[in-house]
Amino acid sequence: MELSNEGLETQRVLNGFFEGSAKNDPEAIARYFADDAAFYIAESPYMPWTGKKNGRREVINALRQLIEAHQIAEDDFEMDHVFIDGTEAAVFGKAGRRVKATGKKFKEPFVMRFSVTNGLITKFLMLEDSHQIEKAFK
Repeated sequence: MELSNEGLETQRVLNGFFEGSAKNDPEAIARYFADDAAFYIAESPYMPWTGKKNGRREVINALRQLIEAHQIAEDDFEMDHVFIDGTEAAVFGKAGRRVKATGKKFKEPFVMRFSVTNGLITKFLMLEDSHQIEKAFK
């Protein structure tokens, strides 16, 4: 199935988001977020980057916290499926990391949902098994 112009723009934004993610570069990732973006990762008291964040500045801060908490040289990220429907996208996969504070590793499935408007992410939702990931932080 061929993507619409909106779908192609959404694909371009996802590519940039994941390129920045692969480099663990919060500013490169946040470049793809709208100034007033809504950002949500399933909340955990052990992971300060989780929960609701609003706007690019809070996204950058959350990404810095996430990156600083892990040994990024050991990142293990797999994308299984990417679905794009115009300005909406969903990405399914698995993410694995080692926690700096405990040395424990985890690898859990995730789903990310993106809404893209005018070439920027306006809504980001990440669902993961926070309970299992929390075990690596304890």
